Amino acid sequence: MAKTSNRSSSDSNKQKKNNTKQNRSGPDAVAMKVKATKANPFETIWSRRKFDILGKKRKGEERRIGQARSKSIEKRKKTLLKEYEQSGKSSVFVDNRIGEQNDELDEFGKAIIRSQRELQLKLNKKVKYNLSDGEEEGEDFSDGLGAFPEKDDFEDEMLPDDEDEESASLKQINARNVQSPRDIGLMEAEENKHKSKKEVMEEIISKSKFFKAQKAKDKEENEHFMEELDKKFTSLVQSDVLLSLTDPSKMNALKALVNKSIPNEISNKGSSSSNRRTENFEQEKPDYYDKLVKEMALEMRARPSDRTKTPEEIAQEERERLEQLEVERQKRMVADDYYSDEDNEVSEKPSTQKPRSLSGDDLGDSFSLDEDAKTKKGWVDEVLGRKDVEDFVNEDGDSSENSESEDVVVGSDEELDEHEKNLSLKDWEQSETIKGGDDSSKARIKADSEQPSKQLDLPYLIEAPKTMEELCALLVNCSNSDIIVVINRIRGSNAIKLAAENRKKMQVFYGILLQYFAVLANKKPLNFELLNMLVKPLIEMSMELPYFAAICARQRILRTRTQFVETIKNPENSSWPSSKTLFLLRLWSLKFPSSDFRHAVMTPAILLMCEYLMRCSILSGREIAIGSFLCSMLLSVTRQSRKFCPEAIIFLRSLLMAATDSYSTSHQDSQFYHLMELRAVRPLLCFADTTNEIKPLNFLMVIDLPEDSSFFSSDNFRASVLLAIIETLGGYINIYDGLSSFPEIFLPISRLLLEVAQQKNMPNLLHDKLKDMSELINSKVDEHHTLRRPLQMRKQKPVPIKLLNPKFEENFVKGRDYDPDRERAEMRKLKKQMKREAKGAARELRKDNYFLFEVKEKDKALLEEERAAKYGKAKAFLQEQENAFKSGQLGKGRKRRR
Repeated sequence: MAKTSNRSSSDSNKQKKNNTKQNRSGPDAVAMKVKATKANPFETIWSRRKFDILGKKRKGEERRIGQARSKSIEKRKKTLLKEYEQSGKSSVFVDNRIGEQNDELDEFGKAIIRSQRELQLKLNKKVKYNLSDGEEEGEDFSDGLGAFPEKDDFEDEMLPDDEDEESASLKQINARNVQSPRDIGLMEAEENKHKSKKEVMEEIISKSKFFKAQKAKDKEENEHFMEELDKKFTSLVQSDVLLSLTDPSKMNALKALVNKSIPNEISNKGSSSSNRRTENFEQEKPDYYDKLVKEMALEMRARPSDRTKTPEEIAQEERERLEQLEVERQKRMVADDYYSDEDNEVSEKPSTQKPRSLSGDDLGDSFSLDEDAKTKKGWVDEVLGRKDVEDFVNEDGDSSENSESEDVVVGSDEELDEHEKNLSLKDWEQSETIKGGDDSSKARIKADSEQPSKQLDLPYLIEAPKTMEELCALLVNCSNSDIIVVINRIRGSNAIKLAAENRKKMQVFYGILLQYFAVLANKKPLNFELLNMLVKPLIEMSMELPYFAAICARQRILRTRTQFVETIKNPENSSWPSSKTLFLLRLWSLKFPSSDFRHAVMTPAILLMCEYLMRCSILSGREIAIGSFLCSMLLSVTRQSRKFCPEAIIFLRSLLMAATDSYSTSHQDSQFYHLMELRAVRPLLCFADTTNEIKPLNFLMVIDLPEDSSFFSSDNFRASVLLAIIETLGGYINIYDGLSSFPEIFLPISRLLLEVAQQKNMPNLLHDKLKDMSELINSKVDEHHTLRRPLQMRKQKPVPIKLLNPKFEENFVKGRDYDPDRERAEMRKLKKQMKREAKGAARELRKDNYFLFEVKEKDKALLEEERAAKYGKAKAFLQEQENAFKSGQLGKGRKRRR
């Protein structure tokens, strides 16, 4: 009963489903009616195309999927399967027969091509040695001019020898005559004809005459061409075009080269005209480049052994050279002592030796034994020398800015004067020429007329001094050039590249030498020549010890800043830097880069100079000179980096205010006035009388003068200082002209310059310079004002309201691009096509992989079948053997176990 009830319920459910399908109405019923029945592919009829056009679609045509799939499979079997089968083979047979590589040819076409090639090979053979049967007598292809030439394309042609021009031209003439194929027979007949001797000679004579005439004609044409070129060049020289492109110093030589046919009548004129002509046509001296080229031609060629030496090798060679020179010096010292004793004994006896004649091989490096021996230094001289050393060391302790116990001092070089900016390393290198005779092994001692005292015999190997006293004892009684020689020998004997422990020695020596430089800079009178010569070794040593030199300089700046802060607390003392500090600042500016945004040495040095200008009061003319020197030093430091230093501008403005006798309230209203810490601006630069002589300010002379010197109150000093101020201010105007706040900075100074120019007793030269500087400032201010735009409200373009109304196209066609920009539409079309091609390529690659996968699976199945067959065969054999063994068929004669 349960089964029947279940069946009845299931039948009722089926009937309900059928009823719902049949009772559908509305859109569902319409959609079901629209669906077409699926066509049977076996009942469709296909019509074959007569012509297949690529990319053309026919209306109502459907794609044959099965046919396309079978074609692609057959194509892969011919290409991909072949490559797969040959991929695992080491040797492949390639059929290179004619037509076999072309799949489009059938067997009949291949046979035709083979027959054509056989006929061509047969015709290309030489017939002259063949025994013909008379059948091919009419066909003569041996002349080399028919359809099949006798000459092989791959036959090497013999190149003609470069013997003679006549033979080459003869070949050309013969080639011209034999160009036409019609005259081949006639030419062969003439060549085969035997010529008489007379005919041969006539032919040779005619050809020689022809070549001579041709040569004369060519020569005449060349001469005519050269004359035309000379005329054109002469007209070009006289024009202004070449003058603008030629060096003016070379125009005289060029005109003398062109005007060769100058008549001799000019020589009969006066001596003045002849002198002018000789000056104009004087041969020009060769320039530097020509000299260099000629010297390079005479130089010896470099050899493989002449390689560039390393710094270690150079230092080692210098050490060995100094050792050799020291050994020779020691030998000469012993010889001098020996001969000096003999000379004392026989000093009263006249010399009876004859003068030795100099031979051509004498190099002049021998020492005469007849010269007066030098006396040794006695103990009194040693005591006096020690006393001088102590006095020199004590002077360091009495300086204005004490550095009594400074073991490490580093200096920086700064400009020594506004008009000595050109002092550079070249000057310091030239100072080395003074010591030219000290380093050589020839003529160690020279007579000095200015210094009657004898010079010292300096050792070549010198240990680096460890204290200031040792250095002063080493340099006592030495001239400036000898001091530099001693320093260079110390550096060569203790070079850092020679040993690791020399670095510590050179660090100590660097600090001592820097302290020696500072002591010399603070002495009066100032030995500027020695200071200038010491800069070069200090800079070279700082390059060898950059980190140590930077630490020393920074510590010196910190100590100087501390002393300045303590000094400025007392208003009675002058807080301006001493000459030692100025020279050290100048040395540091040459030693370290000043264009860096932030530097460990130059940044605090610039800040220290700016603080001097801002906080130190102006009470005397000497302080004005020091301040102007600091301003010029800041200008040279900030010229490249264009850093803005308002302290220098304020100080220059205060000096201009000191040149006016009337105090204006406009200066007090200026914003710069509240930044200055000046106690009072006194008219220190006002002229008392008129002066016509204006000399540049000599800072070295000014720094040596005492503070109460009358020179600081003279009009010449005021004129020199004003001239230096104007030049320094012009430098600041040139480097700050790119600032957007240029008008606000320099417009008050422009008005002040005009006010200073109107002062009484103002020299005419300074009056003109002040006006020119004011006009320069005004012109640059006008340029800035023209570039500025007035402030205005920010203009914002109104954003249009976004419209959401749909856009309709009349006669819309699906798939058509309605973009008005055709280039953009074409680019979109190309991108779409490229995307479709990429998908097609990926699809083909997937099909190739699937095809190869099926092939590999078939191969694997075959291998599995073979393996299974072998396994079954082996297993059957073993089972048969086991069955035979158990049944007793094997092992007859063996007893059965019980």
